[in-house]
Amino acid sequence: MKRILAILLMLALALGMLAGCGKMTDEKLMALGKEMEERENFDEAIGYYEKLVQDYPDSPLAAEALHYVGKVYANGIKDYEQAIIIFNDVIDKYPESPNAAHSQFMIGFVYANSIADTAEARLAYHKFQSNYPEHELVPSVEFELKYLGRDINEIPELMNLEAE
Repeated sequence: MKRILAILLMLALALGMLAGCGKMTDEKLMALGKEMEERENFDEAIGYYEKLVQDYPDSPLAAEALHYVGKVYANGIKDYEQAIIIFNDVIDKYPESPNAAHSQFMIGFVYANSIADTAEARLAYHKFQSNYPEHELVPSVEFELKYLGRDINEIPELMNLEAE
């Protein structure tokens, strides 16, 4: 049923564009990207997010959309190397955006928790600390660095949570 709805949505969008409705707004592209991501139509989600960035590079939503592309690669598709490339693009293209800090954090997180490359994770987390010393994610970075490379069952704070 989800597949049929997705196909119908895509047909409606294609017909709308052919009928001369003009290009979609950045808000509409973002909403469609999120909808496709929720439906786990990851390629379509990426397509909408990337179209937003391409058509509206100066939009306040562009950095967020590009960050979402990285998250889809990391969490949905599990293409960790591509996720890191995208997160670095966010930092390079939108350095003043709040998404730049989140992308820097995600680079460390992907290296630490998905790729198991503690050396690269450490570098990414130290770069975060250097570039964003007042950011709300600093405690998370400190936690990650403290337990970098350790199994989840070796983290006392998490073991205490299981006992409760």
